[in-house]
Amino acid sequence: MKKERWMKGITGVILISVTLVGCQTGGQEKAATTPDAKASEANKPVNANGKILDKQIEVSVYMRPRPESVESNELLWMKPISEKTNVNFKWLKAPADVNDYIEKFNLTLAGGTLPDLMEAPLDLLNKGGENGVFEPLNKLIEQNMPNFKKIIEQNPAILKDIKSDDGNIYFFPQISAVKTINLQIFRQDWLDNLGLKAPKTTEEMYQILKAFKEKDPNGNGKNDEIPFTTRSKIKGLLPFIEPFGVSFEEDFYVDNGQVKYTFTDAKLKDALEYTARLYKEGLIDKEYITNDQKIWESRFTNEVSGATFDSFPRLEALEKLVGKANPKVNLTGLTPLQGPSGIAPFTKSQQNLIKNGFGISSKSKFKTEIAKIQDWFYSPEGQLAMNFGKLGETYTMENNEPKYTDLVMKDKNNAPLIKMYELGHREFAYQWDIRYENAMVSPKLAQIRDSITPFIKPKYPVALSFKQQERDVLNSKFTEITTYKDEMMNKFIIGSEPISKFDDYVKQIDKMGIDAVLKIQQASYDRYLKR
Repeated sequence: MKKERWMKGITGVILISVTLVGCQTGGQEKAATTPDAKASEANKPVNANGKILDKQIEVSVYMRPRPESVESNELLWMKPISEKTNVNFKWLKAPADVNDYIEKFNLTLAGGTLPDLMEAPLDLLNKGGENGVFEPLNKLIEQNMPNFKKIIEQNPAILKDIKSDDGNIYFFPQISAVKTINLQIFRQDWLDNLGLKAPKTTEEMYQILKAFKEKDPNGNGKNDEIPFTTRSKIKGLLPFIEPFGVSFEEDFYVDNGQVKYTFTDAKLKDALEYTARLYKEGLIDKEYITNDQKIWESRFTNEVSGATFDSFPRLEALEKLVGKANPKVNLTGLTPLQGPSGIAPFTKSQQNLIKNGFGISSKSKFKTEIAKIQDWFYSPEGQLAMNFGKLGETYTMENNEPKYTDLVMKDKNNAPLIKMYELGHREFAYQWDIRYENAMVSPKLAQIRDSITPFIKPKYPVALSFKQQERDVLNSKFTEITTYKDEMMNKFIIGSEPISKFDDYVKQIDKMGIDAVLKIQQASYDRYLKR
């Protein structure tokens, strides 16, 4: 009864808050209230020692690692967080690759012995929660998390994305502050060397990559250029696909209320034909399927590649890497391209309002303690610690506003974000601060980042929830369809399968049962709209 009353109360908050949210304007996703340096009474530590917990505990954590540093409670960024919460975080070994990470996540769930806290995509956490693996958090939030309650009361869109269809909340969310994430990164100095302007259409893109290939923009007298490279496999080729009206960023899209499958859309045929042409002529890295970060970086440090598609902070990181040998390097970011059919330039690559989440094992001994430390992460004081690190070391307060120190901003070898990771910054579940997003980038990069925002279109919701019988169908049919689709997309691009076979590929997807998958997606999407 108590849980029902609480959820009823939240529903009431949604109704009241909708009007306020409807008044919001601006290109960025609405972020919740930014933290103030003055914590409210509710945010004060719960014991006299100034720590969140009375006694120190050890909390085992499964989360994606950062290649820039090992996980440690002793690193500059993490030490004050560990001391303040009175928690010794025990990081379990996890793969960095997304697919490998999810595979190990599922194996860990199947094994039955779970860490206290696990990071995963939202659907996997909802699935685990509905199966009893993760603890329903409603009661814990009500009793121990005043700061988090305040955030979701003020931002009903957040509650909509974190609530499962059964009414429970099974994870603590990472909440974004900006929408832009990926963009085209180009060597402006190469464009200047060749007297070219940044491309705005697919045809101009072809001509410029061709010039990069043939006109020796690196000036070494060799025909060694690989004009466009990526470390993101097929998703790294998104700038060549979206101008035709489809996006690799979503498996499904909604057209007049109907859920449809992206990878059988007729527009994809033209997009693949264009991309295959670039690949055939050597304008796209022949090893895009296998490139890892090290190889990708080497393409730039060896100055053979002049373009890529990656997250906006990587622009400055690459500029610093290349700048060690060539101080004249100048990278820029480009807005999405105009396609031949006249579709307005757009991208669906974006930072979701809710990124990943963290679920508490239903068998954890520390459910209440974890809820308390999570609440501190969402508190004004905790948000400063999570977003800005250690006061006096990684940031200072000026006019009641946090400002990163030179330790973060002026590192000779790393962009600010990479330096933060090196210092121990970890992306737990907390609220990203727009001041964090702005402070870690130069004015040049902030301008480039914000230039992409108007082109971002909403994409298919990532917070859908499925019933077990629906998951069974998705697991049996959609997994097989996705494997076949992935294989065929690469075959069409590298030319081992002619584009003329695209219609046969669509027929095969139909035979594999995409209609059954679409019915499930439609039902889940309709339930999502009613949350």
